[in-house]
Amino acid sequence: MPGSVTAPAAGVGIGLRVPHYRAFLDTRPAVGWLEVHSENYLARAGRDWHVLSTLRRDYPVSLHGVGLGLGSARGFSEDHLRRVRDLADAIEPALVSEHLSWGALADRQLNDLLPLRFDDAALALVARRIARVQDALGRRLLVENVSTYVRWRGDAFGETQFLAELVRRTGCGVLLDVNNLYVNQHNHGEDALAALALLPAGCVGEIHLGGHLATPDGLVDHHGDRVAPPVWDLYRAALACCGKVPTLIEWDTDLPALDVLLDEAARAAHILGGVAGAGLPIAGAPPRRHDRADPAAGPPAADFPAADLPAAELQQLFGAALSDPARGADVAPWLRGDPARLGIYRGNLRASWRRALANAYPVLCRLVGADAFDDLARAYGRAHPSLDPDLNRFGEWLPDFLDTVAADAGHPYLPDVARLEWLVHAAHFAPDSDAAPPQVTDPAAFEASRAVLHPALRLHASRWATPALWHAHQEDGAPWPAALDTAGHALVRRVGWRVDVIAIGAAEHAALARLAAGETVGAALDAAFEIDAAFDVGEAVRRWLTEGVIVGLRSAAQAT
Repeated sequence: MPGSVTAPAAGVGIGLRVPHYRAFLDTRPAVGWLEVHSENYLARAGRDWHVLSTLRRDYPVSLHGVGLGLGSARGFSEDHLRRVRDLADAIEPALVSEHLSWGALADRQLNDLLPLRFDDAALALVARRIARVQDALGRRLLVENVSTYVRWRGDAFGETQFLAELVRRTGCGVLLDVNNLYVNQHNHGEDALAALALLPAGCVGEIHLGGHLATPDGLVDHHGDRVAPPVWDLYRAALACCGKVPTLIEWDTDLPALDVLLDEAARAAHILGGVAGAGLPIAGAPPRRHDRADPAAGPPAADFPAADLPAAELQQLFGAALSDPARGADVAPWLRGDPARLGIYRGNLRASWRRALANAYPVLCRLVGADAFDDLARAYGRAHPSLDPDLNRFGEWLPDFLDTVAADAGHPYLPDVARLEWLVHAAHFAPDSDAAPPQVTDPAAFEASRAVLHPALRLHASRWATPALWHAHQEDGAPWPAALDTAGHALVRRVGWRVDVIAIGAAEHAALARLAAGETVGAALDAAFEIDAAFDVGEAVRRWLTEGVIVGLRSAAQAT
């Protein structure tokens, strides 16, 4: 990325989130660096990519992944790794990180940071995965400790011991989430300071600070509040060991005004500024095997089944318990901690379904209401589990699902509203095109040619007035359609990063559909005339060429 900042991230950064895009673009606030979730930028298109590409020229960027599932016994996605690699090649991040967790089964993605069993088999598996990721990226990966709400009885290592051994085997680094250390200390009786002391000197490449939520089932790492006082204390202890390490204020839910994040960052910067040089050597490295008396490991494990299960089977049981609370008893014998805490993971799964669908279907959400949309998200998630680590792809089958369920018999237009919204969503993530408008000098040759349409262009047809209904729910305040049972046709188009729905006639829709199917311009125009003998060819072709609908032409010879 020419002209971008490529120096290693330094000082204190914050996460770049959509509500703060405009403030960053307009004012370039003084912050050390920016972190983004890799999965939000994999498409490398649309507004998100425009903002990140612009800010990358002025700030170091860290890519923080949530979808690789390094510890998933089954379901690891090579396609997802390829997309992360392509993003890293394009953005040239200062740091790349992932989580010490799993999140996939053989037949579905759970899209969460689920707890690993820390044993020799998991160590070998995760080490192989890290090596694979580092080879693909051509750079060092930082691996983050995660908050957990249950532990496995079969753990043979503490979490930081496990991380330390991964560092030794793979050369990876550690992203130390201090809040997660504190949450696990509270939830499992683990000693955060003792756990911290087991990390080899020099392995920590980044630190996260975030807020947590107190619930009856324990602390939940929700990234939705200021850093708590005991976490600040633990941060000071971590810096005493690690030295000056790039630090991030992590805030993902209930986002406050940007000034609040900058205030938290300033506090971290003040603490970080008081650290002199590198951290102190840590006694006890290289790591030793967990002996269950280690103060970092929490209370000794109670008896657990002698005939233990392989990781793939345990993860399958865990996933089944998330889908069906009655299945919690199947996995409980292998867990340490209150099995009721599985409800936290179950809630995370439902929330991820709801959030992903609400992002793709905001008009549908408003039409049915929040409660009905929540019910719809749960039903859809059970019927169509996520198949991709990228949740932006999750809602593809919702329109067809709406066809099969009686969500609201009085609103038969809802499936087609959803179809239009998915086209808008897909156009947002479609590739860009910088091709110049083609020049037409020979009308006969033009009619015999085949058009190349903009890659972000989509076509929509419905027996309902869905384009007008969509516009009635946008900021431009368009009126509610006078008659819903009027056929609607639309061209979904993205210009730059803005996606719009343009109402067109049935004749123009027929012509563009023929072009999209690879037919000649002449055949497309014939299709339009079959519907409307008065179709204005000149005006339509002029718009297609000047407004970027057609971005190229292929002759008959090129098409074959």
